[in-house]
Amino acid sequence: MSGDQPPEVTAARAREAIGWSGLSQRRVAEAIGIDETKLSKALAGRRRFTAEELLGLATATGVTVRWILGDESQVSALPPNSSTDAAAAPEEATPRRTIAEAAWTLFGRHGFDAVRIADIAEATGVSTPSIHYYFANKAELFDAALDYSVKLAFDRQIAWLADIDDPSLRLERLLALQSPLGRTERGEWSIWLQTWARLALEDAALEDYPLSYERWSRTVQTTLEDGQRTGCFRPGDARAMADELTSLLDGLGIKVLTGVMDAETFTLRLRSYLDRSIMHTNDTTDHDRSTDSKKESP
Repeated sequence: MSGDQPPEVTAARAREAIGWSGLSQRRVAEAIGIDETKLSKALAGRRRFTAEELLGLATATGVTVRWILGDESQVSALPPNSSTDAAAAPEEATPRRTIAEAAWTLFGRHGFDAVRIADIAEATGVSTPSIHYYFANKAELFDAALDYSVKLAFDRQIAWLADIDDPSLRLERLLALQSPLGRTERGEWSIWLQTWARLALEDAALEDYPLSYERWSRTVQTTLEDGQRTGCFRPGDARAMADELTSLLDGLGIKVLTGVMDAETFTLRLRSYLDRSIMHTNDTTDHDRSTDSKKESP
């Protein structure tokens, strides 16, 4: 999957990304979860990367899916820290990224307070002083983990949404990609939930997160506006509708993450809201159904 771009163009960028990362093709193939032969064919432009492979490649090499594709679509607003689109990585970028990814995993599983810098050093296979060479303290590590969560979400959206022209299908896929039901998504939600808790404190210093959330909200708003133009979504204030929808998703997601709600109920509640408040319906048909229902009532 690489949109309308010729596979050889994507292949050239993929080769560049692997070269910058310092990883062997075998390691990259393992990270993506495909046979090395398949990767070689994709790197030679003889086959297209699937969406899942693009996500794996971007995650393994540290660039974004958007950069690999040379994508200029507006299916997802850019994150506030989008320097990885340029992919001009310094030599120290790979160890720094490896440390941030290990911190992301540990913070997501155990929480900020429970994780020590020594734990991150052990998970990364480096010394504690090496961690401090790249990050002054644990707060900086958490900031890096948050940036990584934003990147993961952005990469998924570009990889999976660019080929979906129908706004209603794109919205459903967008919400599914941002739900806490997948393994990786649960890790992201854990980081986001901890971020919200930290932002509620008076000494919060996560200045970039509101911008990251605004990016997500704009992505939903743009999708709603596309659907309103084509007639598949109800008319109205798209900004307000995006605020309501993202707030609902946040609330339901927290319930799932904390075990208050199961995945099936989450899906039903979200679907019900979309049908009632977002999807365009035939008012005449709705009126007729309501009238028929009253007639049948004793």
